[in-house]
Amino acid sequence: MPGKTKFFLLLTAFLLTMCKSYANEPIAYRNGLSCRNYVDYRFFEWNGEEYSFYIAEEGADCTYMCPNGVTRPVAVSESVSTFYAASSEELDAQFCGVAAAPTATPTPADSPTPPVEPSPTSSPTRTATAAAVVTADPLLAETVSMCDLGGKLINFRLLEPATELTVENLEVLIADQESLCYINPTNPSLLTCTMPNDISFPARVVVSLDGAMVNDFLYSGVGCSIVTTPTARPRSYP
Repeated sequence: MPGKTKFFLLLTAFLLTMCKSYANEPIAYRNGLSCRNYVDYRFFEWNGEEYSFYIAEEGADCTYMCPNGVTRPVAVSESVSTFYAASSEELDAQFCGVAAAPTATPTPADSPTPPVEPSPTSSPTRTATAAAVVTADPLLAETVSMCDLGGKLINFRLLEPATELTVENLEVLIADQESLCYINPTNPSLLTCTMPNDISFPARVVVSLDGAMVNDFLYSGVGCSIVTTPTARPRSYP
C-alpha cells in the first residue's frame, strides 16, 4: 500500500466534532452589554464507534449598542472578563470610537474662614481603633471549569490540589446564600459546590476557611448552561 494512502486512512480514523451549547436566556449587564454564555465542546471519534470528551471552552457572544444606535459584537473567550465591570463610557471608547469626556476637577468657592472656637481643656480626646480583619491566602483561582444550571452545580478551580482540605471548616456563599461544597473526587484540583435555585448573574462568591475570608469575587455567569451529556452513536458506512 502506498505511503500516502496509509497516511490518509490514519487521518480519517480520527473525526473531530464541535458542538457549542448556549444558555437559554441572554444576560443583560448594567453597562449595556447583552451576552449569551456558551460552552464550546470538542469531541473526537475513533473508528466511528463512540464519542470521547476532548475539551470544553467557555465564553460568551455579546452585543453592545453605541450611542448612535449601531450594535457592535463583543466576543468574550473566557469565563471572566473586564468587559462586565467596565463603564458604558469605557465601552463607548473601545467599540464605538467615542472619546471619554474629561472629568472636571471641582474648585471650591471662596468662603470666609470660620472663627476658631477654643476647645475646653477639661474634655479628654478619644481615639477610635479599627478592628483588624485577618485574611488568609486565597484558596480559589477565581475561575470556573463547569457551571450546570440544570443540576445546580458549579466547579471552582483551586490554586493547588487540596485532597486533605477539611470542608467542615469551609464556608462558601454564592449570591449571599450558603452553598454545600466538596473536593471533586475525580479531579482534586476542583471544588464542586451547589448553586441557589434563583441565582442571577453576576453573582458574588465569598469563601471563608477557618473563619478567615480567603476569596471574594464576582462571577459573571459565562459558561453556565444546562449541560446535556453527548451519547455515543454508531456511524453508518455505505
